[in-house]
Formats: sequence, C-alpha cells, structure tokens
Amino acid sequence: MRLHTHDYRSQDADGIVDGAVLMHREAARLLARHRPVVPHDLTSGAGRLPDVRPGETVYAGSGPYAFLYHHWRERTGGDFRIVREVHTALWSGYWAQEELCAPLLRPGDLALFPTAYTRRLFLRNFPATAASGSAVAYPLLDRMPRRPPRRLPPGGRHLRIGYLGALSLAKNFDQVLSVFARCHRETRGRAELLCAGKPNDPRWEAGAVRASLARAGVPGGRVRVAGVWSRERLAEFFDAVDVLLFPSTASRETLGRVVIEALAHGVPVLAADVGPAVELLPARNLVPTALDVHGTFGMGRVGPLGRVDEDVLVEKLLTRDFAPAAVRRGAPYTDEAFLDALAGRPAPVDVPYDRVLPDAVRVAPRGRAGLRGRADEAVRLFRAFFERQDDTLSGALDALAARTGHDAPELRAIAAAPERNLADYRAFPRLLDALVLPPLTYTLAPAAAGAATTGDTP
Repeated sequence: MRLHTHDYRSQDADGIVDGAVLMHREAARLLARHRPVVPHDLTSGAGRLPDVRPGETVYAGSGPYAFLYHHWRERTGGDFRIVREVHTALWSGYWAQEELCAPLLRPGDLALFPTAYTRRLFLRNFPATAASGSAVAYPLLDRMPRRPPRRLPPGGRHLRIGYLGALSLAKNFDQVLSVFARCHRETRGRAELLCAGKPNDPRWEAGAVRASLARAGVPGGRVRVAGVWSRERLAEFFDAVDVLLFPSTASRETLGRVVIEALAHGVPVLAADVGPAVELLPARNLVPTALDVHGTFGMGRVGPLGRVDEDVLVEKLLTRDFAPAAVRRGAPYTDEAFLDALAGRPAPVDVPYDRVLPDAVRVAPRGRAGLRGRADEAVRLFRAFFERQDDTLSGALDALAARTGHDAPELRAIAAAPERNLADYRAFPRLLDALVLPPLTYTLAPAAAGAATTGDTP
C-alpha cells in the first residue's frame, strides 16, 4: 500500500534549528528508504490528491497544516486515511490545526505525539482527537549513538556543565546562568559552562552572557557561549560536558529532543519535573518546579510555564545527586514505532507521564460559532501565500487594518517577502493568527496534589 506525503527532503531549512523541522526532514528520508512513497508538494494544492487510492494513507508530516489534507479530502470525495502530527504544546499553530481538523476526522485517522505528556494535553482539550486515534511516536534513536554512561567526576572535583538549545527565557536559560554562577562560587572555581544555541534576545549574546557572569565573579575562561551547534557535531558537544541542564518549562515544549540526544551520548540530564522530561528521566534527575499560576497567557507567544528550584539544582550538581545516563523508555523513539503507527499498528501508550501540567491548563473556549467557515478561509489564505496571490493577501491585511484601526507592518513584511518557505513556522502561521484564528489564551490551575501516572487513558 502506497504512502503519500509532502517531500520534505527538498525543503530549505538553512538557518532553521527547530526540532520539528529536523524531525520532518529525517522522517521524509526514512520513509523514502522503507516505504513505497508517492511524494508531492503540499504548496501546490489539492491537485495531486485524486491520485490517492481508497484505503491508502497520507502522512501530513510537514508542519501544522494537516487541516489542508482533511479539507481537501472532503472536497474531492477522497477515501483515504490521514496521519498528522503535533509538535508543539501551547502554541497557536498546532492548536489551530486540531481545531480545524476536529469536525473532519474519520475512523482510522491518527494523531502522532512526541510524548505521552503532549498527547494527554491535547486529548483533554480535543475529544475528536481522542475518538479518532492517537499514538506516541517520534523517530530519533536509530540515528543516535548508544554510548555507555559518562563517568562523573566525584564531588569536589572539576565539573563541566552543559546547556544545548535556544537561549531564551522560555527555556529558563537565565536560571542556567544563575545556577552555574553559584556552582562556580561554591566549588571555588571548579566548574565550567558550555552553552550552545541561538540567542533570542541581546542579553543572551556571547559578550553579554560573559559580562553578566563576570559580575557574578566568573572569569571569562570558565564559560563558553558557542552559538548554534550543528547536528553533525553533537558528539563533540557531549564529549565536552559531564552533565546537561534542561530546566525548560517553555509553553511550546513537547519533547526536548536534546534530552534524548544527551542520554544516547551517555550524558546525564537534570530537568524540570513537569512536562515531557517526566517520562524520559528518573525521578532523581527531576528538579522541583513551581508553575506560574498568576495571569493569563496567549498562545501567540512562547514563555516559561514555571521555574525550577535553583537551590535543589545547585545541590544536585555539587553532590552529584543524579542517576547516570540511560535511555529508559526508548521504544516510541525508534523507526519501528513510527513506521508501525503509519501502517495502522500504533503501540499503546503505557509509560509514566506527567499529568500535573496538562491537567492544570485551562484554555479559554472559542465556541463553535468562532470556527464556522474558518477552515475554508485558512485554505484560501494558505494558497494565496504559497501561490503568490499578493492581491488576496493585501486585501486581507487591508480588511484587518480597517477592523482594528491600525496597520500591521510586520505582517505586511511577511506578505511581501520574496521567499515562501513551508519550514518557516514564523511566517504563514503568523498570518493565520492575525487573519483567521486569533490565538487562544490559557491559565494554569494545578490540583492540590499531582503525580505522574501510567496508562493509555487520556
């Protein structure tokens, strides 16, 4: 049976380091080797979908655009199965995808999630997704080494601390710097930091980070801010550190593939005790985290959902109170799990996972009236953007300015840009936010007592 999918291998992803984009490209290469695949170009519209035979599968592995396939299936009278993915949590892109897909789902359709935590978050908010089918699968480990656990220097000896990922407040990078400065001070200089990633604010540029740590008493030779680190050099990064910090509570976080990458390279990880890390790490490697229960947050922006306890994290580093690296539950992250799910044989979700955070999320309802006709408008806007129908885009932005009373130069710039890149999730999704489905808001209200649990229930 053939599989139909957008050919992500040819997608221009230069300068884009988003984990979902990397996964889409890796999955496209994997499928080309292991399945009879009929590639197509999603941006060319529904023209190729009549080629899909009854009973075949369309894999919507190209970003938060699965609603297009579901819409086109309805319009063309297709009789095929659609497998889609969700790669961010509280972000308008994938949230809008599930809103638009909900009335169009059919038995046999499947939603793939990177973690059981993410699956629970969405199943609690989208009953149609729960009814149609879901699984946890993310092909990654088969392209990773399986190195033995790193031998840690004993307490009191020099410790090399690492951080790999976006340098942002959403991932609590400021806490990484604070914790490292304390470790350096309390060990009398027997600690160093290697951090690599893209800074999203001037305060995280290399010079600013070194200046900030210098004010905390850390000499420049003890910290290295390496910028974006290529995937081809992962082994080099992990060879240079003894332990990795992953305090992220980013509202979009669904996996943290760097956690699995570190474990595969034999490097232990210390992480926040909410979200995806709960099912990837032993309890000893999880740091108590206080959720931000004040205020209302929007899905159009990424931010931290909580802060880790720095006192506990510092103590764990100083006393080496954490378990060595081990890929404890690797089955969902194999090629086999991914291919089985595409073939209609998804594995049950039977791992302990965090219920505290997904159960705490309260999303403001949009209401059925708010979705009426939005799928048609989203499809029209997608075609206008990728087919360079500039008059349609300009007209939509003019109407927006008339409704709101002010223009949006940043949106005009997106509409006027010469490039149209499906892998740039900061372009078209922003137009969708502004012109079709305004981002929803949410609050956090955790229960008095929460715990990880096991099972295949939402």
